[in-house]
Amino acid sequence: MKLEDDFDIWGTYEFVDGVYNVKGHVSLIKRVEKLPFKFGNVSGTFSCYSNNLTSLKGAPRRVYGDFYCSYNNLTSLEGAPNSVDGNFWCYDNQLISLEGCPKQVGGIFGCDENLHNTKEYKQFKILEKLRK
Repeated sequence: MKLEDDFDIWGTYEFVDGVYNVKGHVSLIKRVEKLPFKFGNVSGTFSCYSNNLTSLKGAPRRVYGDFYCSYNNLTSLEGAPNSVDGNFWCYDNQLISLEGCPKQVGGIFGCDENLHNTKEYKQFKILEKLRK
């Protein structure tokens, strides 16, 4: 199985210590319930939206661009990146909490309105105000 069978890659990548590090953008193109490969760092955008994902296990640890995982079947954000320098989008899943969400989001944290009262979203909003 090759990475390009499941993902469009705009840029270059290397396989180091069991994970793919990508200099560029990554987009999941195959309908799957779980990510078939593990990622480390992605210098651009990582997109796995509008799929059948039930887990983010294998998602990049760090994304320097935006991260899109909206329109899936996620019930948890466990496995989400630790850090997203751009925007983090997780709308229209079956999330009941934001547990497992990135510890740092540099841009917009887009989630369903019913999750705006969670501890994680409130922490993001506080940090967002401090950055201004």
